[in-house]
Amino acid sequence: MSRKFTSVFAVLILVLVGMTTVVNAKTTEIPQLSNIAELFGLPLNDLSLSRLEKKLDSMGLHSYPSYKEGEESYSLGPEGILGVTNATIFSNSSRYVQQALLSGVVGSLEKRQALGELLQKKYGAPSEGYLNDGIGRSKWLFKDGTMIEFHNSTYDVYIMYVDERPRVMGRSGQIDVEALSRKKQ
Repeated sequence: MSRKFTSVFAVLILVLVGMTTVVNAKTTEIPQLSNIAELFGLPLNDLSLSRLEKKLDSMGLHSYPSYKEGEESYSLGPEGILGVTNATIFSNSSRYVQQALLSGVVGSLEKRQALGELLQKKYGAPSEGYLNDGIGRSKWLFKDGTMIEFHNSTYDVYIMYVDERPRVMGRSGQIDVEALSRKKQ
């Protein structure tokens, strides 16, 4: 009987040691932080307006009429994304995203905290400012010239994505002789 007990005890110890190793392995995993700003899952740096529009269209979001050149507004629905219900996209003359402003009035403290914690989980500690349990004012600065600014210390919440150097379509260097001749006529 003592031999059976010793065998069972040895197996039990091996199982416990194995479970401890698995638990330690899971707790030592380091979350992968993003080192680029992403807007709706797309890299913000040199993001073309047409590519963003396709992504938003696939999500069932459509812009509503705007009377300003280079500005498009979207409704993110009555509930929005954790209370953020509006998206305004500003583009340059070459139709590349220059700035995106996600905003809304978020009365729920839990939703505001969840927004801050979501950004902190994705991008890590902010480069500037502070987040205290997901609440605060902060900025994340990226090496590619993009930035995310987040304000949720009051009910008026906004997340601003900025590409400080959006792509600009250059001229070809060729002279359109026909266009010049038509101008003279």
